[in-house]
Amino acid sequence: MHEVVLHIAHGGPALARLAAHAGVLDAGEEASAARFRFAADRELYQAAHVLLRRALSAQVPVDLAQWRFIRGAHGRPEIDPIACPEARGLRFNLSHTRGLVCCALSRGLPVGVDAECPRPMQDARAITERFFAAEEAAAVAAAGAPGSAAEATTFRNLWTLKEAYVKALGLGLSMGLADFAFRLTGSAPAAIALHGPAGADHPAAHWRCLLLHLEPGGWTLAAAVPAATGARFQALLHTPDGADATGAALAGCTAATELAWVRAVPMAAAHR
Repeated sequence: MHEVVLHIAHGGPALARLAAHAGVLDAGEEASAARFRFAADRELYQAAHVLLRRALSAQVPVDLAQWRFIRGAHGRPEIDPIACPEARGLRFNLSHTRGLVCCALSRGLPVGVDAECPRPMQDARAITERFFAAEEAAAVAAAGAPGSAAEATTFRNLWTLKEAYVKALGLGLSMGLADFAFRLTGSAPAAIALHGPAGADHPAAHWRCLLLHLEPGGWTLAAAVPAATGARFQALLHTPDGADATGAALAGCTAATELAWVRAVPMAAAHR
């Protein structure tokens, strides 16, 4: 089975601890962080990119500050193979939302990850009817009353799965969200199935997707990888010293997909 490692940090103390090490970021990352108008957004960006460097250095013996990145096809960030030859074949994807940052690592296969924080959803049906596949719009409408928690949960489940899939493909907004559909059936952990799109490089049956719910906070996280033989996901929660990893729950997965383990990583021990 193909191995994917998820690195996750959530909550104010964890994000502040990561952002405090923003000195390891390169000039391009520093410039991007400086463009944020609000300090909270700047801290979130810094925390995400420090977490990425921690995750990469856990896989390859490169100091945090030595990682260099380039823009690949469709603007997708990639490891610079000239500056970091030791990491050849290592792929990553990064996501952040209010209160949480995460990244996914994969060797040899593209990977996508997306996270969403809970928020009131008065427009879930309008969004799905306009942008999602018809069966997904129907699933959101059937989940609960407009504006209800059940409707919002169903929307976030589908949204994060779709975003993770599109990000793994690396196509960005050039791919229509109605060209493919996710279906979740059964109680948690739900069975996840992907339908379409036709003519894709990786058949729908080869995609392995994982859906996590994280508490406290109510975040939803999804990851996707085109692993024909199956995928095993490992989740590492970067926590302030002494915290545990009891807040991550498997909400759904595709066939031949496993959540191998969830483990807390004390932050003090992880910095190089």
